[in-house]
Amino acid sequence: MSAPEKKKSFMGEFKTFIARGNVMDMAVGVIIGGAFGKISTSLVNDVIMPLISVLTGGVDFSNWKIVLKAAVAGADGVIDPATEVAIKYGSFLATILDFLIIAFAVFLMIKTINGFHGKLKKQEETPAKEPAPPEPSNEEKLLTEIRDLLKEK
Repeated sequence: MSAPEKKKSFMGEFKTFIARGNVMDMAVGVIIGGAFGKISTSLVNDVIMPLISVLTGGVDFSNWKIVLKAAVAGADGVIDPATEVAIKYGSFLATILDFLIIAFAVFLMIKTINGFHGKLKKQEETPAKEPAPPEPSNEEKLLTEIRDLLKEK
């Protein structure tokens, strides 16, 4: 097999892969997930962390850090914050809280989807009841009696 045939075959397989519904669903999920991540980050940084700061005495939670080396002043006498070496555990804790919120939301979503799948599965497993035969009419009853009488003779 020549190289152009392999490339064409590979490209054909790739087109088939892209055309599948699962790939499109995954792409939509990634986009929605990115947007949800921004919402979750805003919730943590703009709502939850200020509330925690109030509970801890007004300290800005994102500025919690352990300074390993203090910032030094430059030649002009201005302190350059970029020279500080610190462990920013407040920011780390905010990121963990952000992750937990996203994980909880995904858990709830999966639990809901599994509940829907369970209901659908029960509906599929439950056989449909056959309708009861209709009651015979008076004419059919009379004909049945006549038939039975003829059988006896």
